[in-house]
Amino acid sequence: MGHETSHSGAGLAEARLMQRLGLKLIRDLRVARWQFTAITLVSALGVGWYHGSMLSYERQRLSYELTYDKLAFGDVWIPLRRAPAATIAGLRRVPGVTAVEGRISEILEVEQTGGRRPKALGRLISMPAGREPSINQLRILSGRRISGAASREALLDSQFAKANRYRCGDRVYPRFLGRSVAFTVVGIVTSPEFIVSVPGGAMPVPLPDSFGVLFVPEQTLAPLLGMAGQVNEVVLRTAPGAEAAVASAVKQRLSAYGPETPMLRPEQPSNRLLQSDLEGNKPFLVVMPLLFLGSAALAVGLMLSRWVQAQRGIIGFLRASGLEPSAVLRHYLLAGLAIGVIGGLCGMALGAVIGAWFGNLYDQIMPAPFTADGARPDIALTAFFLSVAACLAGAAAPARQAARIAPADAMRGEMAGQPGRVWRLWLPLHLRLPIRNLLRRPMRTLGTATGIASAVALMIIAGTFRDSMGSSIAESLADFERYNLAVAFVPEQGSNRVEAVSHWPGVLRAEPTLDIPARAQHGSLCKDTVIMGIVADSRLRILRSVSGRRVLPVPGTALFGDVLAKRIDLETGDALRLTYPQNVVGRRASALMRAGTRIRSQVGLPVYMDMEELRRRFASRLQMPPGAVGGMAISADPHHLPDVRRRLYRTEGIGLVLTLQELNKQIADLTAFANTFIAIMFGLGAAMAFAVVYTVTDIVLWERTRELATLRTLGFGMRDVAKLVTVENVLVAALGVAIAIYPGIIMARALTEASNTEGFTMALITAPVTFIQSGVGVLLVVVIAQWPGLRRIRRMDLAEAIRLRE
Repeated sequence: MGHETSHSGAGLAEARLMQRLGLKLIRDLRVARWQFTAITLVSALGVGWYHGSMLSYERQRLSYELTYDKLAFGDVWIPLRRAPAATIAGLRRVPGVTAVEGRISEILEVEQTGGRRPKALGRLISMPAGREPSINQLRILSGRRISGAASREALLDSQFAKANRYRCGDRVYPRFLGRSVAFTVVGIVTSPEFIVSVPGGAMPVPLPDSFGVLFVPEQTLAPLLGMAGQVNEVVLRTAPGAEAAVASAVKQRLSAYGPETPMLRPEQPSNRLLQSDLEGNKPFLVVMPLLFLGSAALAVGLMLSRWVQAQRGIIGFLRASGLEPSAVLRHYLLAGLAIGVIGGLCGMALGAVIGAWFGNLYDQIMPAPFTADGARPDIALTAFFLSVAACLAGAAAPARQAARIAPADAMRGEMAGQPGRVWRLWLPLHLRLPIRNLLRRPMRTLGTATGIASAVALMIIAGTFRDSMGSSIAESLADFERYNLAVAFVPEQGSNRVEAVSHWPGVLRAEPTLDIPARAQHGSLCKDTVIMGIVADSRLRILRSVSGRRVLPVPGTALFGDVLAKRIDLETGDALRLTYPQNVVGRRASALMRAGTRIRSQVGLPVYMDMEELRRRFASRLQMPPGAVGGMAISADPHHLPDVRRRLYRTEGIGLVLTLQELNKQIADLTAFANTFIAIMFGLGAAMAFAVVYTVTDIVLWERTRELATLRTLGFGMRDVAKLVTVENVLVAALGVAIAIYPGIIMARALTEASNTEGFTMALITAPVTFIQSGVGVLLVVVIAQWPGLRRIRRMDLAEAIRLRE
């Protein structure tokens, strides 16, 4: 009975102690409320970024999948020279084929009126009579479907319509064999094939105002092209996993009709751009939250270490009163848990806002016809538990340290380490005191510097991404800056057209261009690409080696960039097979070339050849005109540029005229999201630096309250105290900057390389201004973050502060 009473009394006493510990935790959090708020902010930013960016990523990915499913997006495309439409029905019997459509697809000049660009490139795609196509169906956004099987009505893709201000009832004028034919726009539509308007081939980027898709009745289009009863493209849907086998089998069956190399869904230009853009963003979804949550863990550890140090006497008393070490451990873990829970909840709410905002930006740039449900509780819960895990991890070491404190050791207190005498020599007081304080607690100093380093690394990553993108765009534009007009012929013309234009008033120089699709093969690896011809005396299009030296392709060699080299494991001097993908009897071309010097290539995966050799080995064998040209680059006097442009638009066979200003605008539109993203990264880096520095600075000032008060009573003015504190914090920040440089560059390199796509490749560039901005920015944040603590020191009761014991 006595033992039961004893156990009951001990249990009651421990319960009281635990209750008091709970009250103590609440009191401690209230006293350190601003530190608590700052750390919670860092955690919330990390959670919010992860939740919002993952929400946006998954929303876009699922929206594309939903669109592809609802509109029956194709799996295989096979362009042909031309084939009887009756042959298509037999392809349904090929094993693995679930649906097949034969259609006419042709790129033509399109004339426009009403103050729009006079000419554009248009892809005309035939619509079957009396029914919806079974593959690549259309969604009507406004207007109606085509009413008559042989009417002159057209459906217009929404991006081209928006860029050129088309409405239902307007007219558009494709040119057939030199004759304009009016089509009335009866509907604005979106298609799974053209979620972004990418022409493909030599133009792997969206051109919404220069390239449009018109869907017109098959019975109207076929006679205009002389293809009545024929098709020049086959689109298929297949059973899952059967795409490659079906493509090979169908190509074999169509071998008499000049089939090109089949294009599978991953290579379809619009889908490839969308998927590469999504995949390029994925590394940022992981690295940035880790930086924030790692900093939050560090800040939690620093704050609780200070608590443990300041409360050693209390811990010793509680342990002597019978409190178990596990209870002490739980007490400090609960502090970390409180920060993690509140940070996680705030971050979930912030993430919902970030996700909606990113989603709206995506919808403006790459709108999906169907939008997936944005609710993803699994992502929100994952983000929440990441916050809890990070803060508990930060609290673990101080909590274990507190649990291991023996009562007798706690009563003696713990003295901070003392630096060596060397720091006392030849140093003025305003340096000696801060350095001594930093060296007294080296682990705290290192922890603070590491937290600051996380913020600096984030800024270096953002700056490197900005520098790399800007430098790569400037480098690629250096080619265009040597000419101010780019022209595309439809179809290819003879070289006399370029010669004639070169003599126009205001034209300083005109050089021919020729782009031919090809398959590049090295060993067993191959990749679809475009061969671009460069004239021997080119002055308007400049190629540079990786080292920056100007190079020109010489006969027998082909030049290429790093991305293509990685795709097919190609090195300088290797044998490279280039094959035209639409080889048929009487019209085939292939060449075995030697791989030349690697060049800087930011856009696409082009291969460059000498122009005359390209004409001899490809153009002439493909029955193109003598001296074939696909377009030209023009350098014109700026004063004559409008006249030259208008005259080009009036010239037969020219489908696209692009000025340097128009190109710059398209690039600005494409990079708008990236620039916003970079600005956010800089802002979040500054916020993280402020929160971490404020937390640690406030901790240090609380610990040094007695010391600073003593200095005040000895005659030190507030300016002198502020100077000592500022020097100490700036030294820690400088250490953090130094620690961040190498890891920041490594992470920036990895993220930049992961963000590269086949459409656009960035070379890693970190400009000196990035290091300056990151370092100076953090130092300014440090100075601002210490102001609240210094303000408290200014207002404190000096006599009371001196009596305080840490």
